[in-house]
Amino acid sequence: MKKVKRGIRILTACFMLAGLFQFNEISANAATTYYYVSPSGNDSNNGLSKDTPFKNLTYALSKASAGTTIFLLNGTYNFSSPIKLTSSGTSSAPIKILNYNGHTPVIDFSGESESSSNRGFQISGNYWVLAGLKIQYAGDNGIYISGNYNRIQDCYITKCCDTGLQMSNGASYNRITRVTSTYNYDSATNGENADGFAAKLSIGPGNVFENCIAEHNSDDGFDFYYAGNAVSVYNCQANYSGVGDGNGNGFKVGGNYTADNHYLEGCSATGNKLRGFDQNNNTGYLTLVGCTGTGNYVNFYFPKAPSSGSHKFTDCISVNGKSKDKIVGATITNCSFNQ
Repeated sequence: MKKVKRGIRILTACFMLAGLFQFNEISANAATTYYYVSPSGNDSNNGLSKDTPFKNLTYALSKASAGTTIFLLNGTYNFSSPIKLTSSGTSSAPIKILNYNGHTPVIDFSGESESSSNRGFQISGNYWVLAGLKIQYAGDNGIYISGNYNRIQDCYITKCCDTGLQMSNGASYNRITRVTSTYNYDSATNGENADGFAAKLSIGPGNVFENCIAEHNSDDGFDFYYAGNAVSVYNCQANYSGVGDGNGNGFKVGGNYTADNHYLEGCSATGNKLRGFDQNNNTGYLTLVGCTGTGNYVNFYFPKAPSSGSHKFTDCISVNGKSKDKIVGATITNCSFNQ
């Protein structure tokens, strides 16, 4: 069974990577302004076609407004400082940064030193769409979001010096879809902080993760420490977390005694150094539906009843945990735990 499940995970990752640079789900209406960017382009071009592209993404961004779509052509785009997305689109006319028709744009921040101020994409604006990009080597987060109503999808984030994608500081109604975040590690604290994904430190409401994969990150796969609002997570994986001084949890669904009623459905946690699903002092009630923990030190660890109501576990499965699960104050329906 373990070999079958691992095979399924590998196939899932392969399909995601195969589709990563074939992004075509987000289309633009006829009124959209299109700009094209290529590492071999020139900012003296008009940027209006793939044959006359700009050279620099930052130059294209200086011309962008609500409804603009920026296509990145094949190649590597090198940066030594954050890309700050401070302006805003609208609900009907977001600003989009997309790969172009099967091209493989790599946004490389290896010119940044490891520092909390050296993020990759820093999104404080609203209604942005980033899709089909590979983002690597940021000096802190690969993507940091404090804005609202943004969409990140079909991206691959790797080898950043802190969490691959983080939402904080009031970030609300953001949707993260089919994003893989892997091998993020912060050497300054020997892996203590770098998660795959984080929605923590005072987020707003309405943030959603769906079909995302966190693997081989030094701290946790998903970290909702001190969130302040509930996060919804659908069909996500958190695997093989925990390097150096990292905690090594798959889904850390709380922290600092905030009452956040997070919802997880169809999620799996495999091979994490410490816990697959960890309450981590969340005083709210947590709902897990169809979630599976496999081969973690502890698959499910919810040792405290919520301050009101009860946790709800439905159709959850614990397989080959090295230590027993602990679940207190919960309504359990059709689950298989090791208690």
